[in-house]
Order: sequence, then C-alpha cells, then structure tokens
Amino acid sequence: MIKTFIRIITLASCFALLSPSLLFSEEKVNKNPIEITSDRMRSEDGGLKIIFSGNVVGYWGELKITSDILEVYNTKDKKETDEIVAIGNVFITRGKKRAKGDKAIYLDKLQKIILTGTPKATAWEEGNMIEGREMIFLLDKDRFVANNRVRMKIYPKDEGNKKEKPSNSE
Repeated sequence: MIKTFIRIITLASCFALLSPSLLFSEEKVNKNPIEITSDRMRSEDGGLKIIFSGNVVGYWGELKITSDILEVYNTKDKKETDEIVAIGNVFITRGKKRAKGDKAIYLDKLQKIILTGTPKATAWEEGNMIEGREMIFLLDKDRFVANNRVRMKIYPKDEGNKKEKPSNSE
C-alpha cells in the first residue's frame, strides 16, 4: 500500500515538473499544452531526472523533438527544468526548419539547443541545407551557429515576379 502511494506521488510530481519551461521561457510561453509520448517513462532521484525511452515524441508549441531517449533534468528545488537531453536519432522541427543529429542538449535558461552528430548534424530550411559536427540553435534569437567542418548548400531565391519582362515596343 505504501509502495503504491509512493509510486502515485512520484508520477504526479513528474507530470507537475514538466511545466512550460521545458522549451520556452515563461515570458514567451503560449498556452499550448506540452505533450511527450514514449514507450516507457521513469523517474529517478525523486523526480530530479525523468527519462522517456522508446519512440519518444515531444511537442512544445511549434517545436517537435523525436528521439530514442529524452532525459529531463530538473533543478534541485524541482521548480524548473534545467536541461533536456535527447539521445539517438534526434530530429527537431520548428516551423519550416528541420535538423537531425545523434544528440541534442536543450539549456532552458539560455534558450539554446546544442545538436551534435557523427559524422555530422544537418539542418534544413526549405531546400537550403547546412552540415557540421555541432550546431547551436539560439531559440529566442531565431539564429544558429555551425561548427567543426561546416558544409552549406543554398539555392537562390526565385525572383519570379520581381523580374521585369522585356518590352516588345521597338
């Protein structure tokens, strides 16, 4: 009976800790729900570490992260999420932007995702692509930096309607 009660309290605290601070700061949080699905979930260290494993899919507003494992690390007081680590077959989508790699570390206070890959991490926006062993996404600034042997492929934008048609009057 006591073990069952402890398990219920642990699960309830896990869900309470998965607050909107997971991937957006309090000022920028829209009221979209957080949704994480996986084959398994377990809590360690009294809820300081929550591990989702097996076909993990997480949604935070327009941000989607899929991976084999998602580890959520909370602060010691359990009031905020400190860091989130996605491991194995990591795929991140935010609007038209996509990225993939082997491991991603999300730092909540810095609003930063560090994506790494072997041999490379890759990011796309529409047809454009950039590769590097490490990519740092600055979420609040909507920018990123690529490091360690970077390769980029950018297609010119279609000017379509901006080009003037030659006149036929001679």
